[in-house]
Amino acid sequence: MRKFFTALIGVFMFCACANAAVDSSLVVAAEQYLNSITGLNGVFVQVANGKREQGTFSMLRPGRVRLDYDNMPVQLISDGRDLYFFDKSLDQITTVPLTSTPAGILIRDNIDLQNADINVVETSDLGNTFSLKMNLRGQEGIGNMTVVFDKNPVKLDAWTVVDATGAKTDVAFSGLKTKTDFPSDYFQIQRHRTVSTSGGDDFYD
Repeated sequence: MRKFFTALIGVFMFCACANAAVDSSLVVAAEQYLNSITGLNGVFVQVANGKREQGTFSMLRPGRVRLDYDNMPVQLISDGRDLYFFDKSLDQITTVPLTSTPAGILIRDNIDLQNADINVVETSDLGNTFSLKMNLRGQEGIGNMTVVFDKNPVKLDAWTVVDATGAKTDVAFSGLKTKTDFPSDYFQIQRHRTVSTSGGDDFYD
């Protein structure tokens, strides 16, 4: 599970990339789309280290995202402050700063792809889709992320992250629909408490 966690966090971390052509109109189109979204819900397929996993993707701006895997007892959840990897089988939680993740870019209150700490280093017009390759200014050595959008209408399609070791993680989305009426505790880790005979609190799922 530790290897899986390392690969999974690769989905949410960044690496250095060389300067290339940037089409400002594509950057503006992506920025306008991302800022127009309040909440999304759909299906994702992740491929990393030759392993394919799928599950449900949910996000609610600002700050909240959740990935539930169909065939593994794990969740990735952000409550707006940090990003939590929850291994249900071990009842173990690992935390990383939301500001160090691609998810942190996509769910900011205000997404500025031109003047803030996000550095778009390359754009590609692929016909029906377009992509933006980006990293965080001052943190170019820890990773890069390429986000792919459908063009007409503009919509999140996929992202690819390459970490500092060169390991690549691909995530593709399907069936994304606007959704904002999530339960109030949806972006919080659910650990059900029972009385412990040892005097503390035990948790179970």
